[in-house]
Amino acid sequence: MDADVEEAALEQVAALLQRPDQLEKLPELKKRADRKKLAVEAMLRTGVQGQLEGIRTAIAHLQTASEDVTAISQGVADIRERLKPFPQLKEKLRELRDANARHGQYAAAMENLKHIFNLQATLQEIRDALDDDKSGGNLLLAHKHIMDLERARDELLAEVHKMNETNTEKEQNLLVNFFKGVDVVVAELSKNMWFILGRTLEMVKGNEQGGGPQQVVTCLRIVEREERIDNFYMDARSKNSSAFVPPGRPRNWKEKALRSLEKTVVNRVDGNQLEDRSLNKAWLARYLEVCRNVIMDDLQSAKVAIPCFPPDWQIYDRYVNMYHSAVCRKLREVASDRLEKSELVQLMSWIKFYASEDMLGHPKLKINAQAILQDSPVLTRSTLNSLCDQFVEMSREDLKLWLKNTVSHETLDWNKNVRPSEDNHGYFYTDLPNTVFGMLKDTCVRKKRISYGCGVHVKFMG
Repeated sequence: MDADVEEAALEQVAALLQRPDQLEKLPELKKRADRKKLAVEAMLRTGVQGQLEGIRTAIAHLQTASEDVTAISQGVADIRERLKPFPQLKEKLRELRDANARHGQYAAAMENLKHIFNLQATLQEIRDALDDDKSGGNLLLAHKHIMDLERARDELLAEVHKMNETNTEKEQNLLVNFFKGVDVVVAELSKNMWFILGRTLEMVKGNEQGGGPQQVVTCLRIVEREERIDNFYMDARSKNSSAFVPPGRPRNWKEKALRSLEKTVVNRVDGNQLEDRSLNKAWLARYLEVCRNVIMDDLQSAKVAIPCFPPDWQIYDRYVNMYHSAVCRKLREVASDRLEKSELVQLMSWIKFYASEDMLGHPKLKINAQAILQDSPVLTRSTLNSLCDQFVEMSREDLKLWLKNTVSHETLDWNKNVRPSEDNHGYFYTDLPNTVFGMLKDTCVRKKRISYGCGVHVKFMG
């Protein structure tokens, strides 16, 4: 290694002293080399001193850490020694703890004595409010009284829930049975609410005597209150699995309200079929036309009802989806039966008409009918193809029968002892071609209509 260093030094000196005149600068080069050497030595001293300081500091920290660990160990030992009497202290304070729990129950009972003593009177006030014929039932007043009684019951149940004794279940059952009348009036209130919400569109139009949009808004306010109460207890339960939840919660009244609206929609679609094939040959056409009028009228009323509902309900979109789902279900049920040829034409024509500007696509409704049908078509493609095949088969059989009867009638006419018919020029002629082409024309028109309804082209004669 020394040889390499010496060789490198010689090469460096040789590079600096290649010409004779460079010997004159030798003192300067020597001074420069000395200064560089001193600088390197100073850097080395600084680096070594820094390392030594770091080591000295680390040793000091280790010593301090060792002292801290010793002190902490001693402190933990002292704490454990001081905690030894606590189990015995817990047993000594059991009576005090039980007395505190009883005091909490008594305090809750004292705060709710008014509701406890006046329970039956309050329940009667609730029934009177629900039976108020002047306004269709004072639902807000009834719900206020119900909330007061439930608050009293739930506070008492919550105090019992905090106890860890074995007889808490008995006390809970005692309280639940004492307040069981509350559940009865809650059921009556909900029954009135679902009755009103089921007639939302009629009330918005003002067709219900004694009712109106204000009754719908009242029901929705109560539903929103109940939803907030449900969310409060469910959030508490999600954070603590042993948290108290009152009996009957969550009530999910928003979901039940939507089911009530949906039930009304289904009844509006299904209830319009007042006839069947045995009573009227045109039963399907009459039903579909009534359906069209009802849907158009109800969807326009649904737009009017939008301000009555909270924005997050998106009630108009829900109504559109409800009616569309009800129509799809009903028409799929109709398509599953064996239909006559005229009924097939009526059904397919109405399906095509369903998305037109005269129905779902009407500008006033502002519905993206094509997007709805793309996501959920009224009839599946396989069902449409099956119906088209049925129409083609029926048309083929009808044509065969018509042609057979026509040819038979024509044969009978030619076999009569009567001179054949003549035209203006004295030529014999027959009405057979006109009859046949008339039948074909009528069948082709029907085929075009049903093909247009299916959205596919069918080959009529196979």
